[in-house]
Amino acid sequence: MAEQRTQLETYKSASANYQSQLLGVASKDEAIKCAIGAAENLMEALKLCSDPQEKQDLRSQVKAIFEAAECIKKSDQWKPSAQKSPAHTHPVSKKDEIDLWVAAVAESSNDAATNGFPDFGGPRTALPEPDHALVDISDNTAPSRGAASLQPRLKNQHATNTPPPPKKPQVSSDHYPTGIEETGKDDVFSGLVNLQQRQSTRQSAIQPQPTAQVDTSSSSHTLAENSSSALLDASKVKPSPASVETSLPLYSAVSGGSVTAISTTHVRSQVRRLKDPISSRKLAKREEILLLRSSVVNGFKFPPWDKNPATSEFVLQPESALFTDSRELELSAYQHQFFAGWKRAKDALPPPFMYPVDRDGFGPMMGTSGSIDLVQDAATDCSVVASLCAGIARSERGHDKMLSSLVWPFDQNLGRPVISSNGKYIVRLYFNGCWRRVVVDDHLPVSKTHRLLHVIDRRNPALLWPALLEKAYLKVRGGYDFPGSNSCSDLWTLTGWIPEQIYLQDTDTVPDQLWARLYKAFLYGDVLVTLGTGKMTNRQEKELGLEGQHSYVVLDMRETDYDKIFLVKNPWVEGRGWRGPRPSSAPTLDASSSSEHSIAPVEVPNPHPSTFRIGLDHVVQHFESLYLNWNPGLFRYRQDVHFEWTVEDRATPTGCIITHPQFSFFSKEGGVVWLLLCRHFRDTDGQSHDSSDAFNDGTLQPEKHMHTAGNAPKGFMSVFVCDGHGDRIYIKEAYLESSPYVNTPQTLLRWDADADSTYTIVIDQEELSASAYTFSLSAFSNSTIALEPATSKYPRTKTESGLWTAQTAGGTTSSPRYFENPQYFLDVRQRCSLAILLTSVDHRHPLHVKLVFGLGKRMYKLQSRDVLVDSGDHRSGSAFAELQDLAPGKYTIICSLFEAGKTGDYTLRVDSTADVTLKQLPRDGAGLVSMKLSPVCFGPQVHKVAAPVVPRRLASYIVIARFLRATSPRGTHDLGLLGRSPLRLSIELGRGPERKFLITSEEGEYSNSPAVRSESLNLDPTLVNQGDVWLVLDRLSGPGGPVEEWYEVEIFTDMPQACSVGVWREWDD
Repeated sequence: MAEQRTQLETYKSASANYQSQLLGVASKDEAIKCAIGAAENLMEALKLCSDPQEKQDLRSQVKAIFEAAECIKKSDQWKPSAQKSPAHTHPVSKKDEIDLWVAAVAESSNDAATNGFPDFGGPRTALPEPDHALVDISDNTAPSRGAASLQPRLKNQHATNTPPPPKKPQVSSDHYPTGIEETGKDDVFSGLVNLQQRQSTRQSAIQPQPTAQVDTSSSSHTLAENSSSALLDASKVKPSPASVETSLPLYSAVSGGSVTAISTTHVRSQVRRLKDPISSRKLAKREEILLLRSSVVNGFKFPPWDKNPATSEFVLQPESALFTDSRELELSAYQHQFFAGWKRAKDALPPPFMYPVDRDGFGPMMGTSGSIDLVQDAATDCSVVASLCAGIARSERGHDKMLSSLVWPFDQNLGRPVISSNGKYIVRLYFNGCWRRVVVDDHLPVSKTHRLLHVIDRRNPALLWPALLEKAYLKVRGGYDFPGSNSCSDLWTLTGWIPEQIYLQDTDTVPDQLWARLYKAFLYGDVLVTLGTGKMTNRQEKELGLEGQHSYVVLDMRETDYDKIFLVKNPWVEGRGWRGPRPSSAPTLDASSSSEHSIAPVEVPNPHPSTFRIGLDHVVQHFESLYLNWNPGLFRYRQDVHFEWTVEDRATPTGCIITHPQFSFFSKEGGVVWLLLCRHFRDTDGQSHDSSDAFNDGTLQPEKHMHTAGNAPKGFMSVFVCDGHGDRIYIKEAYLESSPYVNTPQTLLRWDADADSTYTIVIDQEELSASAYTFSLSAFSNSTIALEPATSKYPRTKTESGLWTAQTAGGTTSSPRYFENPQYFLDVRQRCSLAILLTSVDHRHPLHVKLVFGLGKRMYKLQSRDVLVDSGDHRSGSAFAELQDLAPGKYTIICSLFEAGKTGDYTLRVDSTADVTLKQLPRDGAGLVSMKLSPVCFGPQVHKVAAPVVPRRLASYIVIARFLRATSPRGTHDLGLLGRSPLRLSIELGRGPERKFLITSEEGEYSNSPAVRSESLNLDPTLVNQGDVWLVLDRLSGPGGPVEEWYEVEIFTDMPQACSVGVWREWDD
């Protein structure tokens, strides 16, 4: 910068030398040569100048010199003016000099044309054409035909790497020309002001304008290390004034999380640019392949950016045609109403409707001396144009040019893109996990009316690079009919800055805290801010002056003792401006800087009505979302991981996340961590927008913008942080932090990590359509971090699938049919740990799973001491139990629903540290013949009932009695399980004191279980020779009061027609 400034001053000094010699040369030809020399050196100085005010000053000088040269050329005779007083050569006072400068600027400015675009008329004075061009039209310092007169496009001009030396005078200073009257010379030379004098005057009046760029590559990680905490709402560290020399208040923190300003001396800042962190994690081979596969989107290939393009890529070879892309981008039916065709940039800019006939001398430019005012018209990409405006506004506040540097060919010395001779341009964009090359030609959609189909600079419609950047982005997103997304997603692709969406209507949004978090960061240039409205009625739009579901850009933020004010721009060319209450401080702020600490406040000369100031409270009230993009250089460390996730075409168990992508995250020093999840754009044929999530990313858009395709939501995704120590987690139960579920391609989670801690990061989704998706997960922190795929504690897995049917859905443990539930034999041969996961896609019925001591057999009774582990309360969709250090043995797993009789499928998964055997046990009565008896009723005074059994064949018998209900005698009240009495079931031979018990339930004990069951018993038909065989049910005692108890009795035999059973009767011994 110092060398460039020295060179600029050298050019200005040489021009001043020419001007001083012009007054004393002896001939008319020498005078013209001196004027041309002075002008050439000023034009070289213009190329190196970056200060807008100084550029305006230099242009006024060039105009005055050209006018002087024209007068000399037209004069019939030349008379040297050596005797003329120096006082008449320049203004006699500072006021005269300023008046001359103002008059020159006013005269060189053109009036605005219709539709908000400046006139493209040619120069008002015919200037002599030198032997070689004075202006490189691609130079960003060249005069613009928007703010001033557009200079003719010059041919055969090539940018040079270093500026040429100042032009030396070619005539002797002792020659005195003749021919011009002294009074005329006074008028002609009055504008030729001494440049050294003018510069010294400007330097004394100029205000410091520090740049908001901080270098973190060395030990001085000023914002990223010392002060990002206040910016990011995290642990606070006071910055070191020695590390940042700035006229801005440094970020600092006080207790309670509020941010205050530490004022510093107002001196020209030397704040250095923040260095973006680069992921230090080595990619696995599958991740490298994934990034390569993700290069194809919408039928176009966008390879990763491995190096800057070579100059040879943009050179038109002899006898070669101009570069043309493989196909043109799509336009909507609405845009086709105005579409006249695709034209090269030289014919498309400035727009043909402005100069439809004579376009000689017109053409595209890559730079402009004034501010840039981009607008959209017939294109529906309001979020894209708002994003471009946000990046440009940042650079116009004194920061680096973050957008124009994305377009190649790029001249590093000039610091801007230049015109490509073969019509090929390469744009650097960040999407699908990395920076990528997007190749476009310079064809632009041209309108047959005044409606424009691409972005344009309202002040300099010949500016080309914004239209190229827009075209490259729309090529990725599907075409010019792209309905728009949200600006933080667009800026993520354009700049690689971290996107964050804040829902202003959320109850957690506190306006003052939000402002405190943003304000200093915005002044430092570390955050880009855009806004989005929600749905509005036509009446609301007219009353407020806002567009419903539309994107706006925040150009500036200002704070007074009474107001917090946004300077907001509507990027639509016909857009309205805010009609609500103006901030009380707005009139004062119109003529003031954004703040006493401002870097370089945005100047809006004669702003369009669609650029307005609005208070913070009205922004929160009337806008739906605040979109932020944060400088990644605020962090010192970054880790990226890329992965694929196939969402199945079936319902997924609620709460089960074992198949979800999971990652282990470690933080060494702790502190602020940001996790950014990005869903990649997938490839389509480029024609079907409905299937393209690049074109239709799920963001809701206004109906009036839905010209080509519908815009249904694409599903939602979120990020969870769990205390899983880097191991895979089975169910989404307890988590530390989570991001909101969003239907946009990115979601951000911010949280504070503890030092020396390892967490499990879980990716979740809802309603994503069945497909294979690819993602990138990025972690940002100022602590040393590590991000890797999560590991499983249990390397071995066994899985069984089954169904709950009407016969096997036994309900909870309180149900008499509980033991009819599916049960599994688990054989553990060596000591291990295991996890049991029971899932079902039927979310209506809560699940439960138990591991019990069952010797691998089917359970028919259960006590609390038998239960090793269970899943706790019943859960919808999934149930999980985990047990450490399980001894070898044979166990039983019981899978149940909350309600008996409900049906559905299920999957049982057992993960373990050692090999185990898992198989389903046959259901109760499987392979046996069932005989259901008539229900048994115990009257209020009845305690024992019996039914005669007559064996017909030798068979094995199993008898089960299940409690049905307990009611009042007339059945008016159901007492439920409270009316149940302890019960015993037996098969007896004979009656009275001599009777013989063949088998009893519970070894003769009364059971309080809702189901009572006998073991297997073989009955021989010859037993009837010894006496009658009776099936007896005996309850211990009545529950008290007039209560009837009903039981269901079922007999299983291994032979058909094995016996006959009589009717139930009251029984006594």
